[in-house]
Amino acid sequence: METQTILYIILAAIAALGLAVFQYVQKHKKRTKRTLFLAFLRFVTFFALGLLIINPKFYNTSYTLEKASLVLAVDNSESIDYLEASEDVKALVNLIAENKDIQNKFDVNTFTFGGEVKQNDSIDFSENQTNITSVFKELQDIYKSKVAPTVFITDGNQTYGEAYQYAAGRYEQPIFPVIVGDTTTYQDLSIRHLNANRYAFLNNRFPVEVILNYNGDSSVNAQFEILQSGRVVYTKPVSFSQENASQILQATLPVSSIGVKTFTARVRALENERNTINNRKSFGIEVIDERTNVLILTSTIHPDLGALKKAIETNEQRLVTIKKSDDKSIKIGDYQMVILYQPNASFKPFYETIDKLGVNTFTITGRNTDYRFLNTAQSRFSRELSPQQEDYQAQFNPNYNVFQLDDIDFSGMPPLKDSFGDVSIQGANQTILAQSVAGIITGLPLLTTFEEGAERHAVLFGEGIWRWRAQSYLDAQSFQDFDDFMGKLVQYLASKKRRDRLNVDYDSFYNGGDNIIISAQYFDRNYEFDARSRLSAVIIGENLQSRREVPLVLKNNRYEADLSSLPPDSYKFTVTVQGEAISKSGSFEIIEFNVEQQFLNANVTTMRDVATNKNQELYELSQGSQIIDTLLANEQYNPIQVQQKRLQPLIDWYYLLGLIVLALSLEWFIRKYNGLI
Repeated sequence: METQTILYIILAAIAALGLAVFQYVQKHKKRTKRTLFLAFLRFVTFFALGLLIINPKFYNTSYTLEKASLVLAVDNSESIDYLEASEDVKALVNLIAENKDIQNKFDVNTFTFGGEVKQNDSIDFSENQTNITSVFKELQDIYKSKVAPTVFITDGNQTYGEAYQYAAGRYEQPIFPVIVGDTTTYQDLSIRHLNANRYAFLNNRFPVEVILNYNGDSSVNAQFEILQSGRVVYTKPVSFSQENASQILQATLPVSSIGVKTFTARVRALENERNTINNRKSFGIEVIDERTNVLILTSTIHPDLGALKKAIETNEQRLVTIKKSDDKSIKIGDYQMVILYQPNASFKPFYETIDKLGVNTFTITGRNTDYRFLNTAQSRFSRELSPQQEDYQAQFNPNYNVFQLDDIDFSGMPPLKDSFGDVSIQGANQTILAQSVAGIITGLPLLTTFEEGAERHAVLFGEGIWRWRAQSYLDAQSFQDFDDFMGKLVQYLASKKRRDRLNVDYDSFYNGGDNIIISAQYFDRNYEFDARSRLSAVIIGENLQSRREVPLVLKNNRYEADLSSLPPDSYKFTVTVQGEAISKSGSFEIIEFNVEQQFLNANVTTMRDVATNKNQELYELSQGSQIIDTLLANEQYNPIQVQQKRLQPLIDWYYLLGLIVLALSLEWFIRKYNGLI
């Protein structure tokens, strides 16, 4: 407490004493015990009020015992069950978590992981994917500033994600790795990876790349085959040895009819091979009979052109051609849509042809755009002429309902550059992205679409979209989000189909274990999204002769049905709207494949790398008591006493207020009782 505050308290005590003496002692000639007691009560009242006015502050010190956290990270994938170790894993988790000494020393937290990390005690080994890298990334965020030794229980087999031994090295906590499954090496042939395009074109050939692996000491010979409907369409003999344990095979297969085609790649099993599930893998392609041709017309060289071409051609159905506007050989009629990049006067003959043929367009403007020409060459939109340049941020419009789009964090994307000035759109249009300047939403469109009869058009007011594709990769370590967004925009612009009130989005085939989502959008008669309707889907399995009806749940601006629990089969479905004579049908196929069944034994090599990098030994499931003893013996994990020092003002002390009320009440009662009032 400061010296000045102490001085104020002394002065308050002197003043309170003086007032009490003046009121009860000085005025009364006869000093009785009652008078002195009343003077004391008055002194207490005045002094307490003085303390409240001064409001001195005191430090309140408390001590708590803080335990270290013990993290049990348990692999909850199906591969643990296939390796017949599920009961042993549960026994180890219970042995550690229920140990009294462990509970006294640690706060025990159990996390399970597979496709995602969850904090729970329910271990059922039902996850059909394993991403071990995500475990260390998420636990690092949770226990960044704490002591949290981690018992890491897994077979070490990962189905996707980066190499987890490096993520484990960056994890700033001690790791006690526990290997699950058989560590013995057996002879095993497997299809490690199979790469094939999702689409193929009618009467063409498509490539297939297969990576075959072999575990074993002796040399073996086998036969690799690709089958369609039980018929062998490709075969090749393969040989392996301890030195030559992997082979890459490439084949091209013909397709002669439209639709989804399924194939099975297999390598014939060895005589004493234990796991034959990983010897075969099914895959599918969708055969189409036409390709969407997209023309990018430009008069300048810019990184946007390459970004657009790569994003659009991610879909194998689409071919992008970049042409300069001074090329007289261009035939606009050969393309389903034209991207007009930063138009100027050299585009004039192409605008005339586009209007004549009714070709759909996507206009992208920027700092080199000739707005004087553009405002007169077409009548769909215009921009004020200004020499000033501006940076425009994007704001996603969640109410956009022409087709289904996701917000890929557009507000966090780098700004686009264009001329400064108001934008005006002629006729009905819907804004996908709005302009934001210096954090202020202007209400003007940055990316918008509009329709004129059967024609569809879009315009993006700003250059620099290549930075969006790069930012998408930095955010998600993949270009997929941006490419999907651009793909949906191009799909809309390349089509001249009449707009339907019910639109359904789905893939023609899925691999077993994928998230299978059917989504739909339903519009009222004014073509505004209707969030009050009830949609349902009837799913019929052709081979299994199954039938089920599932509701579509409203999520943001779409309805969705999760069909991930469906078994492999060919399915037909019909989506209907309750109370409306509107429906949409389709079909898809789920190809049988379970990646978690591809593992014969534990991944000892990588798990040993994790242990070595963390200066720990690699434990087995039977060594639970040893893990417990190691944790209890390490004094770095002992509970620590934490001191908490809190500054508390006297005005928060309710007892002082009670003392004032008590003193005043007692004084009043005594005076009333003795007839002094």
